[in-house]
Amino acid sequence: MIRKASGLEKVRREAFTNGVGGGYATHALPPGEKIPGSRFQMVSRIELDPGSSIGPHLHGENEEIYWILSGEGIYSEDGTEVSAGPGDVFIALQGQTHGLKNTGSGPLEMIAVIVADRNPN
Repeated sequence: MIRKASGLEKVRREAFTNGVGGGYATHALPPGEKIPGSRFQMVSRIELDPGSSIGPHLHGENEEIYWILSGEGIYSEDGTEVSAGPGDVFIALQGQTHGLKNTGSGPLEMIAVIVADRNPN
């Protein structure tokens, strides 16, 4: 599967997973788009506005990676909070709750990937 930058659409989103504020999402694989035989459920570049957040949410039947590209924030996982900055990688396993808040003065940019716990086919 090949997704070239020229074919990707940047869309505005508000209240990511019941968070505050908003930002932009550029989806290589949008939520809900299925690839036969694949466990990928979402592959996206997210840009959170200053002061915005991805609200805490449970990964009951999948797992998610946040790879921070730029900006600064606070990542929370099961009640533990740590600073988040460029190069940091956070992996929420099945059964964990996580979220992220942009605490910087500019956008917080990251790659987010959601993978199902098993092949849906």
